[in-house]
Amino acid sequence: MAELLGLGCSHGPIILTPPEVWSKGRERIFARVPGYEPPARLLDELGEDNGLSQDISDQQKVVDSFSVLRDRLHEWEPDVLMVIGDDQAENFLQDNLPPFCLYTGAAVDGYPFQRPAARTNLWNSAPETKFTFQCPKEFSRDLRNHLIRDGFDMASSSALKGWDWGLAHAIINPLVFLDPEGKFPLLPLFVNCYGEEAGPDYPPRPTPKRCYQLGQGIRKFLDTRDERVAVVASSSWSHSFLAHKFQCRSIDIDTDRRYLELVRAGKGSKLAELTPEEIQDSGDHEILNWIIALGILGDVPANIVDVRESHTQLAYRVAAIWD
Repeated sequence: MAELLGLGCSHGPIILTPPEVWSKGRERIFARVPGYEPPARLLDELGEDNGLSQDISDQQKVVDSFSVLRDRLHEWEPDVLMVIGDDQAENFLQDNLPPFCLYTGAAVDGYPFQRPAARTNLWNSAPETKFTFQCPKEFSRDLRNHLIRDGFDMASSSALKGWDWGLAHAIINPLVFLDPEGKFPLLPLFVNCYGEEAGPDYPPRPTPKRCYQLGQGIRKFLDTRDERVAVVASSSWSHSFLAHKFQCRSIDIDTDRRYLELVRAGKGSKLAELTPEEIQDSGDHEILNWIIALGILGDVPANIVDVRESHTQLAYRVAAIWD
């Protein structure tokens, strides 16, 4: 039976950048929403310095929480590092749109600072900076084959050719903090969390129930193995620009606090009961990545390392560890 460690984190591009440029990210997001009007709490947080004071505080908390996660990961030393993240029209385009996809190649690269939003970054790294990861090819193929034979129509890719920048940002961004040296064999699992939000040709996102079932299917495979597997759920929760109940202008703090208490209490399986409509309304599209991880880990209480619920960040961010 495999030994498991669970980590939860966010992957938004701003986590790579100094707080002095966070306001530019807000401006880009605000411009997406027709007739955007900032909610009252956001105006309070922006204060008289366009949010810089709040951004400095939040950015330090994000970096500190990643330090806690990284220390635990490297102390634990996994044989496989599975990162569950969503692709947002990066690696998967109109010619290939799977609900789920396992990477089964031998190695993979990522260029996290190529995105314009991350060219000014905490490390002063050049856009062409490359991160390379070796991957557990045989392990991932065995997992894919097990899932298909167990009733999951799992897609797989042994090369990423849809995007010149390699790994999607949901996978590579946390790794810049957690394992920039590529010490641990990396197994990416891609999820179509955004669904129709990514464009009219994109299929609906998988349901929370199916995501949890997939996690259970992965756990069934892991129970036949003896590797040490770290499972990373990579996503923010509600996003202001996706929360349709608030006209895409406010994160859904009340809903996310309810979800957080379920995760904290070891009742994460309750999130599998969410409907697609609830996910759409609250802007919690990406929480599907966490629901898969919860299916793998089971109803184990999480140690909540940090919670960021500032409207200035445009998303609700949670950092967690399951030992």
